[in-house]
Amino acid sequence: MSNAEPAVVVRDFWENFGPGCDDAIATCRRLVDAHVSWQSPLVEAKPINTLDALVEDLERARQDIGAEGYDFEVKYIAAQEEVVLSQRIEKILDKDGKTMLTFDVMAVTRVENGKITWNRDYFYKLPTAEWGGDAHS
Repeated sequence: MSNAEPAVVVRDFWENFGPGCDDAIATCRRLVDAHVSWQSPLVEAKPINTLDALVEDLERARQDIGAEGYDFEVKYIAAQEEVVLSQRIEKILDKDGKTMLTFDVMAVTRVENGKITWNRDYFYKLPTAEWGGDAHS
């Protein structure tokens, strides 16, 4: 258990999600609850309901699209009790550290006992064609 304020936990999570994929996985293992619910348009087809599934999703992104790293810029954070609202600019990087994709993301995150137990991402201008969807819908 941790006495860390929820906003501090969320900022720590986003700011330490990288630069490499292994760093992101280590940050998940340190700050995400084993029974997390992670909701995102990018994982709707295969819901994430455990820390292990979240780590598997990161490994799948590495294998399928070459996501070798991440660069997150936290723009805003606001908290009310255990719920944190944050906005970040998220860059997915290739093996050379070059930006492959950039997302503007709002997230609602719940932190309990110093661990992230629930997260819901909301994307702006999601490049759906790059994720196998229809860019015109």
